[in-house]
Amino acid sequence: MEIKAYSINIPEGSLIHQEHKKIDYYDAFAVKVPSNLESPPEELIKLLLQSFPVWGKVLLKIREKIALLMGLKTARGIDVKSQILTFTGQPGESLALFHVKDRTDTEILTGENDKHLDFSLSIMGQPSHQGFEITLATTVIFNNWLGRLYFFPVKPVHKLLVPTMLERMAKKLSEKNKEP
Repeated sequence: MEIKAYSINIPEGSLIHQEHKKIDYYDAFAVKVPSNLESPPEELIKLLLQSFPVWGKVLLKIREKIALLMGLKTARGIDVKSQILTFTGQPGESLALFHVKDRTDTEILTGENDKHLDFSLSIMGQPSHQGFEITLATTVIFNNWLGRLYFFPVKPVHKLLVPTMLERMAKKLSEKNKEP
């Protein structure tokens, strides 16, 4: 089975779909894997954070430096590896800047509110007619002109990074399933 991420609509009825009336930007990408790779959302979000490509990590380090200069929230000083070990996906928990707002059996809604913009990211895993579908949906609300300016260069990178990470997640799940 070829693993290829694709763009979809944010699933109706999902937590992220119901969260806000006004949204300035949204997208959702998904990838299908065989049904035997079904995983709960708390495992999927851990896998997501472990699926950054090298170029994505470099860009995140640049983002952290720029955000620090602009007085925005950063993940500086957060031990994400330790957080991953104890993460259960319950509201109030965090992984880096992803604070769990809500969850269901198939979805974890995370996000962060800052002075320039508020973002939400939701990871969902649901059985589908062709296996198991993993969805990553994002919403952004701009709080001021700085949010729009900040997101201008982030948007094209986001649209490349998210599908890449979903494909890497699917490959890692497949490899994990092959281990004895």
